[in-house]
Amino acid sequence: MAGLLDQSGAFVGYPQLQRQAARMRAAAQGRIPENLPDPRTYGFISGLLGISPDELGMSVLSPNTQAAKEAAYYGYQLGNASQIAPVVVPAARATMSGVKSLGEEMATRVATGQSILPSLLEEPPIAMFAAAPTSARQGVGKSKNRVGTTGQYVGAPQGIDSPQKLAAMRANYMKDVNQGIAGRDWYDDASKWISEVAPENRSQAIADAIGVSSQGTGVDSNLGFAVKGINQFAAGLPVETGRFPSNQSPLIQNALAGIQQHLGPKRQPFASNLSVEWNPSMAQYPVHDIWQGRAFGYKTPEGKPWDAGFSPQQHAFMDQQMVAIQDQLNNAKSGGFTNWNPLNTQAAAWTGAKIRSGDLLPSDAAMHYGDFSPKYQAMATHEQATGAGIGHIENLLSMPYEERLAFQNAVPWTDQRGRDMIYGSGGLLVEPSTKAVGAYTPKATGLLEVNPAEVARPLVQQSGGAIIPSDAQMLNIGESSRAYIDAQNAGAWHKIIPDTQTSAAERNSINIPLDKSPTPEQMSKLSELATQNGMFAVDTGKGVNLINDPYSSIGKSRTGITLSKEIKGNLGATLKDVIGDTGQRVKIETGYQDYESLWKDVGKGKATKQFLDTLKTNEQFAQSIEPALQQKALANMQRDAEFAKRTGGKVREDIQKAREIFAAKGIAGLTAALASGVVLAEPARAVLDPSQLQ
Repeated sequence: MAGLLDQSGAFVGYPQLQRQAARMRAAAQGRIPENLPDPRTYGFISGLLGISPDELGMSVLSPNTQAAKEAAYYGYQLGNASQIAPVVVPAARATMSGVKSLGEEMATRVATGQSILPSLLEEPPIAMFAAAPTSARQGVGKSKNRVGTTGQYVGAPQGIDSPQKLAAMRANYMKDVNQGIAGRDWYDDASKWISEVAPENRSQAIADAIGVSSQGTGVDSNLGFAVKGINQFAAGLPVETGRFPSNQSPLIQNALAGIQQHLGPKRQPFASNLSVEWNPSMAQYPVHDIWQGRAFGYKTPEGKPWDAGFSPQQHAFMDQQMVAIQDQLNNAKSGGFTNWNPLNTQAAAWTGAKIRSGDLLPSDAAMHYGDFSPKYQAMATHEQATGAGIGHIENLLSMPYEERLAFQNAVPWTDQRGRDMIYGSGGLLVEPSTKAVGAYTPKATGLLEVNPAEVARPLVQQSGGAIIPSDAQMLNIGESSRAYIDAQNAGAWHKIIPDTQTSAAERNSINIPLDKSPTPEQMSKLSELATQNGMFAVDTGKGVNLINDPYSSIGKSRTGITLSKEIKGNLGATLKDVIGDTGQRVKIETGYQDYESLWKDVGKGKATKQFLDTLKTNEQFAQSIEPALQQKALANMQRDAEFAKRTGGKVREDIQKAREIFAAKGIAGLTAALASGVVLAEPARAVLDPSQLQ
């Protein structure tokens, strides 16, 4: 699978995402001064901010240069006269490019009818504090030591005006470090998790997206905002997420499109520190957020806990103090460690400050994004033993469980990291798949099938008690595609909705957490019990969910209140007997892709039509996952042909032919074959040359 990001920021691989990235880069070109929609506005605002007409940085060959210079002259005079420049520019004056970038952004806001105030009130989305390009905290240099008249250390909390008070401040900071020592590896753990769930070669883009959406949030909300934006991008939608969406959404969209940018003096170090697993050289600076400020003792003018951003002088002061503090921690072997550095020192202090304030329980000190991942995981349990009644290598179904497991493992849906290929190639965050035991009763036979299964675990976002529609749409496409490629009677997914978004009456399903899958015998009993009680049982690899069936006579009228009474009766007693637990009531949203009746009309292409029609519901996502589906179709065709030859089984030639066409020609080729009537009548070759793949 081709990578998505190279060192230049170009976005390669996954054709539809590549095209979206190209559009984003083209849009970025519009922010070059020569290409701005209104160069006179750019010139005037730049002048207002203290840039002289000769410092605009525009090409002498540009026809817009003279107009911009004339406007800059008037803005320059007004800025000096009104004292706007002396107030705004010092924060951005580390290099002239910082002010020019601010002027570009404000000019674009004016040209598009937006207020210029958000760019001043929120953390700047572009390099407002630009310094050397290799510096993570741009615009922050070495702080002046002290104010000569008062002794106040420049950038320090108010009142730190003597070496003794400076030493006391460091000592208090180290108290927070020691109290939060359980959180010292937070960056390492969070970075490792990102590398495990991010799409191939896109860890940095994901870290940047998480870094941008971290502003003003806790870890759980930060992840939720990031998942929302990542999935919007995967679905081909404009990114609109974050606590400050107007500021953060364009930055997240740029990051996911491979457009390199500086994220500001707080967010950039945070994103860089999240990259420590794959690029440790990026992680150089601690993150100075409100909790870091509180650990240092900063307070508002009213004496309340610090709740604002920091000036370049304050950033510089804290950077310098962190060097001294980590040296003291190493010399003292604090916590038994001698490898204190800016990252784990700040992580421990952040944790300690939150524990001290009552915002964090000590038991939760080490919780990172991976610990909140279950809240966002959808579950797509799938089997590869061909569906009963389809007529394709059905002799497999009567073979021992271990033989069916070997059949599944021969052609997995997972990549080298154990993550599901469909959702990973589609651009979603995906946890490694888990092994499970599948249970399904086809309508045609009425007999329960218990087969080896796996569970794909993509991260999705929910709102108002339901999965966001665009996320549900991608899940439907994924499981429809899987069911078709694997010749299954159905494909399905489900998602537990957090209790915070549901009422007690809505929680009409049961979640039973386990540390392993049930045995096939247990799963058979659970499935029978679920059917008898208007539910269906699904193993997630980490527990069992009994999901209410609203189309059953019992399930159609079930509420969370009536379920509570059932659990206290025979249902609960039987659950305890079978699995040892009655679980907890939850609301579960589901998606179901039915193919059973479509396979019956052999050679008519009904299943193929449903597969293609479902892909059309989001063509960007469909094109992103197309290469992974082609790869699996080819592998399935080869495996099934070899299995039939070895065991004396029979393959359905129309299924094999469809796989052959799709593997070689993709969505377009299969669509054309279906329209022309070619699909599904001619025998397929036993083995397709991989070179035919596009």
